[in-house]
Amino acid sequence: MSRIQFFFEGIKHFKEVGTLTRSGVAMSQKAASFIPADEEVVVVELGAGDGVMTKHLLDRISKNSTLISIELNEKLYEHLADIQDDRLVAIHASAEELEAILIQRNIKEVDYMVSAIPFIVFPKEKALEMLHTFKGLMKSGGLYMQVHYAKRLTSLYESVFGNLQTNFILANLPPAYVFVCKKK
Repeated sequence: MSRIQFFFEGIKHFKEVGTLTRSGVAMSQKAASFIPADEEVVVVELGAGDGVMTKHLLDRISKNSTLISIELNEKLYEHLADIQDDRLVAIHASAEELEAILIQRNIKEVDYMVSAIPFIVFPKEKALEMLHTFKGLMKSGGLYMQVHYAKRLTSLYESVFGNLQTNFILANLPPAYVFVCKKK
């Protein structure tokens, strides 16, 4: 999918997509850098879009790891599903279905979550509910990473996880943040 196509899909379905631009290389690499390359892990990507960040995550994870990438937008999902990699499970669904998706695959806990969910367009109560659910599905010591284009919602993530590391990515267009929270 081209940047222009993504832009128009973002305009048409902004509440679903949450952005008008795809994840940049610098932001994708930064999010992926928190995942160990030499361990067998289960990674969940929420709001995977057309798979730009997915490819960076696949480049990072070990050959025995699993990446479950979830995308709600049908057109973006079609591009995501075209990625050929045995470690990737691409799913056309809402992130709110994550618990059921993991149960279906007999996955009890997740090591890492990378999210591009546009929480900025969600009511605060809904965002908190989803984040608490995601935290409950993670292993102790696991990392939750959230990509954002603004620093506005840091208190939301801190209130759920009790900690937050902010990484500003100036090289991204537009400049962005990768927030990292650890489940304690």
